[in-house]
Amino acid sequence: MPTQPGGIDPATRTFQALRIAVNDELGSLEAALPAALAMLRPGGRFAVISFHSLEDRIVKQFLRDKERGCTCPPDFPVCVCGHEPELRAIERRPIRPSAAEIAANPRSSSARLRAAVKT
Repeated sequence: MPTQPGGIDPATRTFQALRIAVNDELGSLEAALPAALAMLRPGGRFAVISFHSLEDRIVKQFLRDKERGCTCPPDFPVCVCGHEPELRAIERRPIRPSAAEIAANPRSSSARLRAAVKT
């Protein structure tokens, strides 16, 4: 029985956690993101769809890290690292499915699309 009306059954979350651990889904995602970025040419689009918060956090942190320019400490008066951003975000927030899309495909309700352009 779900903990809240309309909520997710605790058994569903348990089996999801087991599947993620057994298949090393988060480790695979962490390895795939830099590999995918390396294949892109400048101007190429980098898009990732995540289906739960753990995946989305990894994608979000990866994109933010690659969007960051200078990595010098803030107290340096002039940049000495010369680090340039590798990506530029297309949208700051994730793109979520519309109500019509969720009605046509209820499994899409948890999807989040994050996209960027390689600089």
